Amino acid sequence: MKRPSLRIAVLVLGLVIAVDRISYAQAVLPPSISKAFEAATIPLNGATTLSFQITNPNLLVALTGVAFTDTLPSGLVVATPSGLTGSCGGIVTATAGASSISLSGGTLPPGAGAAPVACNIALFVTGITAGVKNNSTTVTSTNGGTGNTANASITVVAPPAPVPVVPTLNESGMLVLGLLIAAAGLLLVRKR
Repeated sequence: MKRPSLRIAVLVLGLVIAVDRISYAQAVLPPSISKAFEAATIPLNGATTLSFQITNPNLLVALTGVAFTDTLPSGLVVATPSGLTGSCGGIVTATAGASSISLSGGTLPPGAGAAPVACNIALFVTGITAGVKNNSTTVTSTNGGTGNTANASITVVAPPAPVPVVPTLNESGMLVLGLLIAAAGLLLVRKR
């Protein structure tokens, strides 16, 4: 009777070791990034929040060396103050007045249960020229490689052009002007 139990134990142990080796042999997936401007439209010299979310799709492997550089489109800069916040570890750079944001050396732990783990970075940006500003960013990691490219757009709206003020006369002003013109005409006729 002891023999079948021993065979089952050896078989189960062999399956556990095989499953363990399979899980460690998984390819490491790259990080993914999404980004968004809080407002779709801002006035010229107005500010809004630009946010990034980086996700680790790996349930068993931490991502290391997570990085991106986001070069802002012409006419969009990091606001003063920048209001920079982040939970990705590493070094986040977003200098007020600069035209780029970067993350280097970030880390993302493996997923929790069946859910991927994400970190966030947010800051204020200011529109200094009018127009549509299209922005894209690609994320990478040391052990997962290059991830996706995220895109976002914002429109910076210039104030309307000032309407020239044309002077007008009300009824009494028109009456006075008419009387002055008539009096000048009479004086000219009389002098001849």
